[in-house]
Amino acid sequence: MELNYTQRLLIQSLAVLTVLRWIMAGLHDISPEEAQLMEAIRHPAVVGINGGQLTAWFAGIGTVFLGDTALGVRFLAPLLVAGASWMLYRLARSLTGEKTAGWTVALFNLTPMVNLAAVQMRPETPGVFFLIAGLVAVWRGLRRASAWDWHWPLAGMLFGAGFLCWYGAAWGVAGTLLLLAGSRRWRGFLWRPGPWLMLADFALFLWPLLDWNRSHAWVGFYQWRDRLFPPQETLHWAAPLSLLGQWLMLVSPVMLGAMGWALWRAVRGWLTHDAARFIAAYAVPPLIAALVISLLTGARAAWLAPALPALCLALPWAWENQITHLPLKNHLQWFCILPALILTPLILDTDLLRHAGLPLTYERDRSRDWRGWQTTAREAAHVITETAPQASGGLFLIASDERLASILNFHLPASLPVLRPTVRHPLVQIASSPVPESDYHFWPGYSSVAGDRSAYEGLTALYFTTSTATEAPASLRGSFREVRPLTIFDTMQRGLPLRRLKVFVCQGYQPAL
Repeated sequence: MELNYTQRLLIQSLAVLTVLRWIMAGLHDISPEEAQLMEAIRHPAVVGINGGQLTAWFAGIGTVFLGDTALGVRFLAPLLVAGASWMLYRLARSLTGEKTAGWTVALFNLTPMVNLAAVQMRPETPGVFFLIAGLVAVWRGLRRASAWDWHWPLAGMLFGAGFLCWYGAAWGVAGTLLLLAGSRRWRGFLWRPGPWLMLADFALFLWPLLDWNRSHAWVGFYQWRDRLFPPQETLHWAAPLSLLGQWLMLVSPVMLGAMGWALWRAVRGWLTHDAARFIAAYAVPPLIAALVISLLTGARAAWLAPALPALCLALPWAWENQITHLPLKNHLQWFCILPALILTPLILDTDLLRHAGLPLTYERDRSRDWRGWQTTAREAAHVITETAPQASGGLFLIASDERLASILNFHLPASLPVLRPTVRHPLVQIASSPVPESDYHFWPGYSSVAGDRSAYEGLTALYFTTSTATEAPASLRGSFREVRPLTIFDTMQRGLPLRRLKVFVCQGYQPAL
């Protein structure tokens, strides 16, 4: 198939962007969330307490070629975003035309949210890839006359695979049902087998999650319920405004405002335009749900991701169909592009603002999550090496939570003098708890008992925490004969504090048999 000029330019631009994103992915330190993906791949599973584990498999594929490095974990992320961009172009081209398709992909790749997902392996990175692939399959199914068209079951499998990476991909199924039920033109598809085959295939991917929860006392379901609907008496009235503020930063203020206008035009054009129906069905439900749920749980910026492909399509569609004054259209386009071009590098590296002389701390900077962990782990390794000779029988490591345990596991050398009975035991474990809170609780830990005793009984542990509390938790103090502070060290960058790590010595482990 011969490519036209726009397609050749798009492929060249995506290739350049992919290389640049690989460079950025290698420069950024790994985040605790990405380190958790590496821990999950060392205990292979399709699902766990937090949902699907397919994102971990994508991270693991990259490490096969590039080792356990930040670039290895993120290797597939730029490729997934490039693939999602190409499919979004094909979808927009079929829906609205060549020019609109080019603008859709440009806006998609300009947003800071997409660029963050392209340089880090986040659950929404493969999730949005499968979501867009599913939208393409749905659109092709709508254009075919066959009642058994194979694009419908394909869409169900793609939405299902996305769901096992990230819960937000389920909005693809919800949007499709809304599109069919709310459209006189396509409502007849509900009497055909295609959409029901889509639901059946999606249910196949939903089954592993249900089966895992059924066999684990529905612990994942209850945890998800408590996060989504926490038992509290008051609502977070400021959360929707906070959520909108985060979205303004992750899309750019002018572009998000223009997208809101374009989405309103799409809702008004539901009865007359196929593209308007398609945009509204896949953008409005996740946006409304995010704003409502934020009243209960607080703001989470990633909730914008399911609607972002449709929003990026809405704006060029509105430009071409709702604005006839060419100078006004050109000005609006530049007003959308320029803030995003400025904001994206600042979101990816906030140190650019500090280089410019702005007195910004890292206290509220989200980039703190992927800064300085190598230095933190190096200090921790020094403490471990000094303490190990004084620990009779062996030394083992505990962290306050799974995020800290995962990042230390990623950076600490395997040659440290630390007790690890089997390869399935994490190098750094988490404090035992009667209530499972993460996948760590289902892997071998120091509270595991083989035969009639624990392999850690009577041994010494080092407990690492970033908490501001002056004492170790009561549950830990009850499991050891003596728990005392050992040291505290700060991780600094550019002369500013990133985090403080406290270390406790826990002597004489006494398992509750």
